[in-house]
Amino acid sequence: MFSLKSDNENSKVKNSLAFSSGINGKIKNAFLEVWQQYKTLHRYGFEVVQKRLAGSTMQAQPVIDFSQVFGTKRGYRLDVAERVLDSGELNVADLPEEVLRGWFAHELGHMIDYENHSNLGMIAYGIRYSISDQYKREREHEADSIAIRYGFKKEIIATKKYLLENDFISPKYQDQIKKFYMSIRGAELCPDDRTPVLPKIDL
Repeated sequence: MFSLKSDNENSKVKNSLAFSSGINGKIKNAFLEVWQQYKTLHRYGFEVVQKRLAGSTMQAQPVIDFSQVFGTKRGYRLDVAERVLDSGELNVADLPEEVLRGWFAHELGHMIDYENHSNLGMIAYGIRYSISDQYKREREHEADSIAIRYGFKKEIIATKKYLLENDFISPKYQDQIKKFYMSIRGAELCPDDRTPVLPKIDL
């Protein structure tokens, strides 16, 4: 849920966007299209890393310096898997562009949600997310809601339909999506009036 860095590592983080070496060009371009709308996050050091992931397809996490656990300074990192979880050989880079944008919009929605929590509060967030199905469902719904309010309703719906209606996505993964994430109908009905998402720091 979050990553801790040493002082030396954190000193290298600047308020800029960086991509891991060799990241797929289609993934990079799709991310940049979504990133432009999430200007609230542009003041942070931010890294997009494509690598092998065992238990997820994408993972959004704050990067917190050990010395800032009781402070406010942080960066963010988005890990992107090489293949879609439980899909056999489907590469993330082979997803339709609209689906990629919807997925990225959801993950950046998580990061906007993280803004509501102090660095210390993020530790409690991670614990609750891991042990409480209800809390995990609330946070996943909130990430979808934020993405929609940032203008990505069409992409969020397209992503859900793609994952739930294609038989090369495993039933197990589809069941997890149905359990924790906003439904297609819920996304269609979700307000998209661009309501500002203002942080309310939860200690």
